[in-house]
Amino acid sequence: MKTLTKHVGAQLEERAFCVVFEDDLERCWPSMKMARSVRESEIHSFAESQGWIAAILDGEFGMRAIFSKAGTGLI
Repeated sequence: MKTLTKHVGAQLEERAFCVVFEDDLERCWPSMKMARSVRESEIHSFAESQGWIAAILDGEFGMRAIFSKAGTGLI
């Protein structure tokens, strides 16, 4: 979780958003161990705890989360 926090934080210092793909999400929130709704809720809680917001999208290659700083109006 610390590595993800550092990565997203660094990206948000350089740009308006940071996309985190399924393989990285899986390390912190394993899809086989939790229901989708719980997983999404935990990702949103993680974002809020850092002062960010998250949009969660599904795609051809799995889930991805787009993080941005709260209050920027990007998500």
